[in-house]
Amino acid sequence: MFLFFSRCSKEKKRSIRKKFISEKCTIYRSVNGSPSSNMKKVIEMLGGIQRLIDKKDVVIIKPNLQWWNQGAPNIAGIGTLIDLIMNHPEGFTGEVVLIENVHRGARPWESENAGWKHEFIRNSDISGIDNYNAFCEMLKNKYDQRFSYRYLLDYEEGGKRVYTPEDGEGTVLCDGTRGVPLIVLDNGLSDNNGREVIMSYPIVKTDKGTIIDFKNSIWNNRKYINGGLKFINISGINHHSHFCGATGAVKNHLGISDLSGGPDPDINGKIIGKYFNFHSFPYNKWKNGPVSGMLGKEIGLFFKTIRKPDLNITTAEWIGINSRTELPVAHTRTIAASTDPVALDYHMMKYVLYQNSRDPLHDPDNTQGPVFHDLNECAEISGCCFDEHYVNVASYDLYADRKQEDEELIQIGKIEFPKGIRNRLKYLFSTAKA
Repeated sequence: MFLFFSRCSKEKKRSIRKKFISEKCTIYRSVNGSPSSNMKKVIEMLGGIQRLIDKKDVVIIKPNLQWWNQGAPNIAGIGTLIDLIMNHPEGFTGEVVLIENVHRGARPWESENAGWKHEFIRNSDISGIDNYNAFCEMLKNKYDQRFSYRYLLDYEEGGKRVYTPEDGEGTVLCDGTRGVPLIVLDNGLSDNNGREVIMSYPIVKTDKGTIIDFKNSIWNNRKYINGGLKFINISGINHHSHFCGATGAVKNHLGISDLSGGPDPDINGKIIGKYFNFHSFPYNKWKNGPVSGMLGKEIGLFFKTIRKPDLNITTAEWIGINSRTELPVAHTRTIAASTDPVALDYHMMKYVLYQNSRDPLHDPDNTQGPVFHDLNECAEISGCCFDEHYVNVASYDLYADRKQEDEELIQIGKIEFPKGIRNRLKYLFSTAKA
């Protein structure tokens, strides 16, 4: 019992906001409201949906659904965002398409190991909706052909390798063959640990018949249309592992890339030819890889050469301080958005996740941890911002009905522990070193 009480009474170390010098990007944040009201407030602070989305746009929304509960974005939060788009003040005549690759085989909609089907016991906040299959069916009934959803598949798991939109739906592998550019990154090593990774991206066709080339825009009448395609990257924020640290807006892009070849570089790990995939390139399966920061660097190249999100949103209604699906969790009641995914991850990890978990793996200023290296490498290659001196924060507390100051940015949530003193003590012991 002594450990329990000493841990609970331990004063939390408060991070200090670095002095703001000048603005490269802004984070818009709403706290202490419902998921729906927080989302509405964030979009309002961004200038309204009409400033972000044109009434004719085709909007790609990419959640991370490899997990469920806090491991996925809050369902009501995404629902509110889609409702705002569909009820555009100028009259929305475009489309919304939700896409995700959970890398769970050929029939991911049937997998109990992903958020498409697995029951949510927290983080839905819509009555009668307990997974993303049900959520998308509800939106389909509500918005008909204006809304589509697609289960992206790795090409070795029933998907299809394609080269142009004329080949239909599938995955484009940027290996330099049949007119596709070679977009490759190496880890800088020349020994047996040297690895190369290529970019990959999907082509999808909506229920309305619109063909979307994720890299090159909308395809119509055998040519690409300039503009008209928007990409919103929406994620949760959670503990991931000792080798990755945390999942957020940056890592969410593994659900766009094809991971054919599997996660283990010692047992294949090759997406095609000599090239590794987005997981086997930075990691040795579930362990650190030979060079730190390679996850961030490959995604930074993706931003630079394939597509960078027009907007990134993190829903932190619940955050997993030790797991993406299980207790303990913190009820942090926060939604934040930015055009810069690195700045958003830095902020949400520093002021929300780390402040509740006290796990050094989640601290983006910890130069010994994976988060620091991934965000730093991503920023260097993509031009995103990893320096808080240049990030403005506009935050609103809906409960207090006022703007927040810099010294109020830390968001502490009520922690819900597993039942039983032994489970609680196990967690407290594992984090006591923090």
